Amino acid sequence: MSDIAQRLTERRANVWEQMKALADHAVEEKRDLSAEEQGQLDAMNTELDNLDKRIKSFVEADERTKSIEKHFINDPKNRDSGEEERSFAKWAREARNGDAYNLEHRAMSATGGVDQNGVYNNLWQYAVQTSQILSSAYVMNTSDGQTLPLPVVTAHAALSDKDSGGSNALTAGSTIADSDSTITTVDLNVSKYAFKTQVPSELIQDATFDLEGYISENAGRAAGIRIGAVAAAAAVSGFSNVGVTAPAGVLTSLGDQATVGEGTDLLIQLYHSVLPDYRSMAGTAWLLNDASAAKVRMVKGTTGDSVWQPSLTAGDPDLILGKPVRIVPQLDSFAASKKPVFFGDVSKLIVRIAGGIRFERSNDFAFDKDLVTFRCIVRAGAVVVDPNAVKYLATPAS
Repeated sequence: MSDIAQRLTERRANVWEQMKALADHAVEEKRDLSAEEQGQLDAMNTELDNLDKRIKSFVEADERTKSIEKHFINDPKNRDSGEEERSFAKWAREARNGDAYNLEHRAMSATGGVDQNGVYNNLWQYAVQTSQILSSAYVMNTSDGQTLPLPVVTAHAALSDKDSGGSNALTAGSTIADSDSTITTVDLNVSKYAFKTQVPSELIQDATFDLEGYISENAGRAAGIRIGAVAAAAAVSGFSNVGVTAPAGVLTSLGDQATVGEGTDLLIQLYHSVLPDYRSMAGTAWLLNDASAAKVRMVKGTTGDSVWQPSLTAGDPDLILGKPVRIVPQLDSFAASKKPVFFGDVSKLIVRIAGGIRFERSNDFAFDKDLVTFRCIVRAGAVVVDPNAVKYLATPAS
């Protein structure tokens, strides 16, 4: 991060602390904000939004600069980070038409531990950055794409006791009542997705060009978009339990904060509709698209404080009620009879990658443009194995 971005981030943290102190002071005194305090809070909130935009622009500029340096500067640490890169680069520069390269699926993880040095892992890192739902889902790698039956828990077992109310411990000789989990199965299949990326032949031969990084970045982003769409579709169909339904007439937003049961009340109800066991898991997150995120960001609590908590560190997710936000473009926006907001343990969404990722090369496909074409093929699928882990906010029909 540049010095300017760092100073802006520090300023942002300071403004955020001032806003919290102002709101906390009113809460401690058990009163609403005064007109003067509300004006101060609004001014600081506007400054916070402006700082967010400036920080984002500087961070994006830094990333563009690093990308250029990474791909074009003849730096050994950029081009020679392991045997996998060297062999991949050799294949990419010297392979014949139609030759394939199979990337092994080593240490691929959406939740951490991604090896920075592997071509495959760099590719997957770009995929996760592109599709945020993969940051919380559970990623499974299989060597083939055969149908894989998985158990789905629709109801969990409870410890039996003497009565059905669960209030008394068993005494000696008491009958243990049946309390089995309800388990069915679901087939996790995969479908094939393919895309291509083209590189000028001059860059293929240019030893100073980081070919591995270029292909990893472009293929990773393309894979992330496709796999993310598969994951989002599985989440919408699999997480089928309503956590809270908005009141009649509340269709295009969270409603009026001044009205009981609307505004932040809906988000709090959705949060607590999910069992505490799920809320404490590492994969717990909010899922919503950009348009819905904008609606949530505009909601202010009774003290004027925003329910949305922007990240204070570049690269970390923003928070709602202390839990990370994952932007998923494929989800509904606010409208009649929609599911715009999901919350819960997203790790119960299983994303499967079958057989790794395969690259093939052709010098002839774009012969008239003197481009070398790389084709990338991936087989992926996704299912939900615990529908109770995530619930959604439903909007009424009218």
